[in-house]
Amino acid sequence: MLQAGAAERARSAAAPLWPGMLPASGTLPPPRTLPPLHKGKRKRKPPPRRSRGRPLLVGSVALVGSLATAAVVLVYTTQVMAPQQAATAGDPVLGGGPGCEATRTAQLVRGNGIGSTANGPDVVLAFQHAYYVSRSGAEARALATVDAAVPAADVIGGGIASVPAGTQHCVLITPLADGRYDVVITEARPDAPMRTYRQFVTVADVDGTVAITRIAAPS
Repeated sequence: MLQAGAAERARSAAAPLWPGMLPASGTLPPPRTLPPLHKGKRKRKPPPRRSRGRPLLVGSVALVGSLATAAVVLVYTTQVMAPQQAATAGDPVLGGGPGCEATRTAQLVRGNGIGSTANGPDVVLAFQHAYYVSRSGAEARALATVDAAVPAADVIGGGIASVPAGTQHCVLITPLADGRYDVVITEARPDAPMRTYRQFVTVADVDGTVAITRIAAPS
């Protein structure tokens, strides 16, 4: 689990800071190559003699079966690769769904739920939920302190407006030794490749409520 989190953060090291406010960048993965075919010659046995009608029938059934299997694989791959909001969430604070499996440990939090102001990871989830689901700059900004190093509500709203409605998101949160949180956001827009953004988020306890005090580029 930790290795997967480290790999996601490494891939997003050059990602922009803020969804919708900075252009997303990234490179396509290297093309997948197949292993070379075996060059050795193999003796082939002559095919058994069959009736003329049966091979066509068997071949047709096999082809239909192969196409059906391929369709199932393609659907499953699409569901796994694109983060989605859960239709029913056992833990609405954490959320989760296909491609964004809910995780909560001392070293890693992952989800897309409504969040809360109970702790650092939860307030980060709440901020991103306000951004992608509620689509409210005011709601997102209210999760930060008045003097926080966070854009104003109207600026956040402008970023939200640049992200198509229906965009799915997943948040990966890792605590740092200095108290900040390393946050990687993966978003899947309806008609665009997935994008990732990375932030270092600082929080503070204000009268028993955890609030964001700074969102900055990784440093």
